[in-house]
Amino acid sequence: MQGQLITKKNYLYGRLSKEDEQQGDSNSIINQRNILTKYAEENGFKHHEFIYDDGYSGADFERPAFKKMIEEVESGNVATVIVKDMSRFGRDYLKVGFFTEMLFVEKDVRFIAINDNVDNAQGENDFVPMMNLFNEWFVRNTSKKIRAVKQAKGKAGEKLTGFPKYGYRKDPVSPKDWIIDPESAEVVKRVFQMFVSGINAAQIAQKLTQERILCPSAYKEINGINKAPQKCKEPCHWHTTTIHKMLDTREYIGDTVNFKTYTKSYKDKTPKANPIENQMIFENTHPAIIDLSTWELVRKLREHKHRPTRHGNVGLFTGLAYCADCQEKLYYHTRELFNKAKDKSRLDGAYSCSTYRKQTQYQRQNGTGCTAHHIREEVLEQLVLEELRELLKFVVKNETKFAKLVMAQSAKEQIKIMATKKQTAQKIHNRINELDTLIERSYEDNVIGKLTDERFTKLSAKYETEQAELTNKLTALADEIAELESKTANVGKFMEKVRKYTTEIDKLTPAITREFVDRIIVHEATSPRKNRVQKIEIVYNNIGVVPCLDMKVGA
Repeated sequence: MQGQLITKKNYLYGRLSKEDEQQGDSNSIINQRNILTKYAEENGFKHHEFIYDDGYSGADFERPAFKKMIEEVESGNVATVIVKDMSRFGRDYLKVGFFTEMLFVEKDVRFIAINDNVDNAQGENDFVPMMNLFNEWFVRNTSKKIRAVKQAKGKAGEKLTGFPKYGYRKDPVSPKDWIIDPESAEVVKRVFQMFVSGINAAQIAQKLTQERILCPSAYKEINGINKAPQKCKEPCHWHTTTIHKMLDTREYIGDTVNFKTYTKSYKDKTPKANPIENQMIFENTHPAIIDLSTWELVRKLREHKHRPTRHGNVGLFTGLAYCADCQEKLYYHTRELFNKAKDKSRLDGAYSCSTYRKQTQYQRQNGTGCTAHHIREEVLEQLVLEELRELLKFVVKNETKFAKLVMAQSAKEQIKIMATKKQTAQKIHNRINELDTLIERSYEDNVIGKLTDERFTKLSAKYETEQAELTNKLTALADEIAELESKTANVGKFMEKVRKYTTEIDKLTPAITREFVDRIIVHEATSPRKNRVQKIEIVYNNIGVVPCLDMKVGA
């Protein structure tokens, strides 16, 4: 049986980048088509097909038409590839060399670059590698210029992002500026309000999806705010990651953040997260959608992200309650209690020292570890609520007296904490010096033969590891001491928060709790179970501990 004759394709390939467009008509797609078509017809290349990539850099080999052509080459369906010149094929010395000198040779593909007088059917051209190198240098030089322009714009406070964040649109009068987009801005406000009220990101995403609200990419596409292709398959499907990104977008308080990401080189366009110290923030560059106090509150809530228990709930004080003895956090845990009288069960939440929960039975029985510091959530909630109500009433009636009291207490606490931290720093410093001596002695013992090489290696590695850990701790302590020395109680900020609550607080919410409370220190109960007495201390944001409100209460 006679097989069919397969006719291979002759590809005429064109490419135009954004930079090429600025050079005029000489490199235009139409011009390339005319040159390539004329050459093919005059030189007897039948069955030719013109394909092109418009708006793609020569350093980018993920071009759609180019990829299609290479797939056909690899399948053995291509006879000839013709381009106007070597730069139209690509501007990467190594990759162009791989395709033209290896793949095309292996697949018996004829390659022609008309203007550069390159035709592999006529043998190797010694100048081709040099042409490819110059083409790559062109891209590198262009990339440097573009980077320099972006750096200058970014450092001057100009927005580097091509499209406004969800909630904004470009100002029609001044396209470089952003104005609030009323419809999407309301969704942004609602997301922040829901999160502050205690609804987590996954629940917010689920709620917005159920209400059939357009997700950011679909909204921008439909309203012409973003010309990029729609990214989500379901226009009204919200992802949890979208909510997280929205809650972390500083632009919503009116600031411009430049240099959030960077690329390693012009060959690798994958954006990588830039460290915060390398970013530049310009304040009040456009109208704010979210007020500063809400933003700061969300930051606090985001710092304490915790998984729910097996019953699906998260403790109100998770991340805030600490053990008074070992200074570790208290774990939140729940149990199901059944009420026979009401014939139904309820969840009972409580907090216990995390150190205690990790201890062995032997440590607990012999008292070598920490104790439970157990406290029920509803008891702790009642105590904090009552204490906060008392504090707010006192502050409203006695602002001046309260300010003096807090400033005096802040100074005392600061001196006490500073002394403890400096004492700890001195101990670490002494141990580092001691380790230096031990390493030196070990080296001497090894030299004179008292210590084997193997033993010396193990000991020195152990000492150096400990020394490195201690050095890191010492650096962190130095930073903490420096921060304490420059820190004073910010009574003004605390007063601003108090003035927001004109009526008495009925119930503690995650937002109210995080707004006022920095941490809660829980002591071990000191009395028998029936007459249980347990001390807690509330450390407030901006002002620390208020001594007159330390509590010894029945639980």
